[in-house]
Amino acid sequence: NEKGDLLNASYYHVVNPLTKTAVGAEVAHRLSTKENTLTLGTQHALDPLTTVKARFNNFGKANALIQHEWRPRSFFTISGEVDTKAIEKSAKVGIALALKP
Repeated sequence: NEKGDLLNASYYHVVNPLTKTAVGAEVAHRLSTKENTLTLGTQHALDPLTTVKARFNNFGKANALIQHEWRPRSFFTISGEVDTKAIEKSAKVGIALALKP
């Protein structure tokens, strides 16, 4: 809950609708700390049921995921995050399963 402390501006552009390839950017400014964050991201559909996404921010955080729709509206996702400015730290890895009736 930011309580009005964060200003955001974002841009999203579909490069190729057939492969759902898109790029995006977000700029965020935190009023209380005067901290700015720039995040750049992209996505691409490997096939109609599988999508890969990646993003990187100015603090050196890199995230990626692969998501597969294994049933209608049900997704299996594997994701990871690494701090490129502190590569000696452990990377984060996640697995998610979203089920819709």
